[in-house]
Amino acid sequence: MSRDRGASLVEFALVLPLILMIILGLVSAGVAYNLKITLTHAAREAARYATILPIPPDSGGTAGIDIWLTDIQGHMLADAEGTLGSGNPAYCIAFVDLDETGTNTMHIDETGTISAGWCFDDGRGDSEWRVQVAVQRDTDFNALFFSKTITMTTQAVSRYEVMVGG
Repeated sequence: MSRDRGASLVEFALVLPLILMIILGLVSAGVAYNLKITLTHAAREAARYATILPIPPDSGGTAGIDIWLTDIQGHMLADAEGTLGSGNPAYCIAFVDLDETGTNTMHIDETGTISAGWCFDDGRGDSEWRVQVAVQRDTDFNALFFSKTITMTTQAVSRYEVMVGG
């Protein structure tokens, strides 16, 4: 009996790193899942907000759409609750406009640059006016003895419900 007194302590010392790795992995996975939910919420809310926000009238230029895109960008960043402030964030907000050619589309990215084009191909072609929001951010997944960077991405598309210019 006296020779077995330290066996429990040795077994605990052998199992402890595995238990800590599992617990830390679960916590890290929970944090990553919460981040994914927050990013998805921000993208969806930005797309929903954009669908009912009128684009300011413009006399043939792009100033109205530029103001509109900047407003949507601010709304999305507020909904992201600070999660886009780190982790190599990238996002795009686009208004897919159907003019005579179906190609008058503008988007804004994380640098604040406004340019022509879609954020992503949503498979709808030029069938309707719509808003696209794409969000991406890196996060670290830690489990005691190893760490991996995971890229969280989400996309949202909503049909634009307001007449352009009013």
